[in-house]
Amino acid sequence: GIYVTDFGDDFCVVECELTPDTQNPLGMAHGGFVYSMCDIAAGVVVSQYAGKFVTLSGNLYFMRPGKGKKLRCEARIIKRGRTVNVVETSVFDNSGTLTAKGTFEIYIME
Repeated sequence: GIYVTDFGDDFCVVECELTPDTQNPLGMAHGGFVYSMCDIAAGVVVSQYAGKFVTLSGNLYFMRPGKGKKLRCEARIIKRGRTVNVVETSVFDNSGTLTAKGTFEIYIME
C-alpha cells in the first residue's frame, strides 16, 4: 500500500492510506510501517542513478503520532557520494503536520 506519487533527480515522494493493517493498537501509524515508508522513499530516490544498493543505516525520530487517512513521506538526497549517499526523510499526515524525520545512509554496490 505504499505508492510513489512524485520523484525527480534528488527527491521522491511516497504515500499510503492508513488502514487497520498499518496502525498499532492505539489507532496510529505503526512505527515499523513508517520506517518502511522512509526506507522505500530513500531507495527509490537513489535507484534513479544507482544499480545495486542497500540501506547501510537508518535513524528515524517520531515527533507526533501518525493519524488521519494517509501519510506522505518526502525523501531528499542531502549528500551524493561515490559509495555512500545520505537521504533525509520527512513524514507528514494528511493535515500537513510533520510526524517523523529520518536520515538514511544508502551504500552503492556498483
